[in-house]
Amino acid sequence: MGSARKKRRRLFLFRKLFLMANIFFVALLALGFAAAFLSPDKYWAVAFAGLAFPYVALINFVFMIFWLFTARKIYALISLLMILISLPRLDGYYQPVGGKTSGDHNDSIRVLSYNVRLFDLYNWGKKKESANCRAQFILIREQKPDVLCIQEYHAGRSGKVDIADSISAYSGLRYKHITFVKVNGDTKPYGIATYSRWPVVNRGMVRFDDNPVNFCIYSDIVRNGDTTRIFNVHLESIRFSREDYLFVNELRKQPDDPDLFSENSRKIIRKLKSAFISRARQARTLRIEIARSPYPVIVCGDFNDTPSSYAYRQMSAGLVDAFCEAGSGFGHTYAGSLPSFRIDYILHDKKYFYTVEFEKINQAYSDHYPIAATLGIHSKALN
Repeated sequence: MGSARKKRRRLFLFRKLFLMANIFFVALLALGFAAAFLSPDKYWAVAFAGLAFPYVALINFVFMIFWLFTARKIYALISLLMILISLPRLDGYYQPVGGKTSGDHNDSIRVLSYNVRLFDLYNWGKKKESANCRAQFILIREQKPDVLCIQEYHAGRSGKVDIADSISAYSGLRYKHITFVKVNGDTKPYGIATYSRWPVVNRGMVRFDDNPVNFCIYSDIVRNGDTTRIFNVHLESIRFSREDYLFVNELRKQPDDPDLFSENSRKIIRKLKSAFISRARQARTLRIEIARSPYPVIVCGDFNDTPSSYAYRQMSAGLVDAFCEAGSGFGHTYAGSLPSFRIDYILHDKKYFYTVEFEKINQAYSDHYPIAATLGIHSKALN
């Protein structure tokens, strides 16, 4: 009798602790959901819950399944209800069904967005570009884009490799809008570039007060007599150093080593916090610029933030996310050594365009995967 009582007591204690843990992760999921609505300027800690949002959702799913196989099935509702509330946000991470949408797609625009990491500049030889750089050129040619948006563009080595000419030659895109970074009046050879099959009739730029390196350009292209404004965006980077990446890799190998959680971990948290706050301000600025556009818009770029972030919600307000409309599977676009997130996007005006097809191209020639979307034009927009 005594041993049976002890067994029941241990089981009761286990369930109680498990229930408390379940409630904690439900609360964490709720915070992650709320992160899109709360500006990191004031609530920066909530942004970390937003970063962990899909993983916390998965943990809640495990809790739900566990309770369904116990005598306390009613407890499964704790996680289930929060997961159901979170489904619209989870759509930004995973799409179970994708592919082409129905309708006449003869009148469409093929858009390719790609953070090329300076065309793999640091691995170039003395007289020619690297193998990854050449592979990027070939990929662009194979995708046959009508509009190409490049982040972390590099001009090439003077007198040796002219990237602008190479991109035009490989893609067949005649028209371009390239803007370089300026620091203290000095123009750097890197920046943002937009290429188009159709004429670019107007060019503009949106700078951010706190950062000369990250910015946005917009290009007005005229196609069949209609003008579309293309926004090409690169929001605030986290700016991890080589030492930061080494620390994360070492942490993966030894996750239980308390000595690793030292100044390195605090430094990473400070960098993340600073980036969250900067992106929030930048996204609000761009939201205003996008809303002011006199033409239908397509927004491409590296947002450096996830679908559960405040920055993404600001940027996507009133627009359609091409991945959510026609994507399939997991949408992660970061190919680096840190946990893989979806941080690259193609958004568009919902009244003028619709997504025919969306594709994440699984070629890791950069630390980002390129993404492509074919956008159809609503027949009413042509009338």
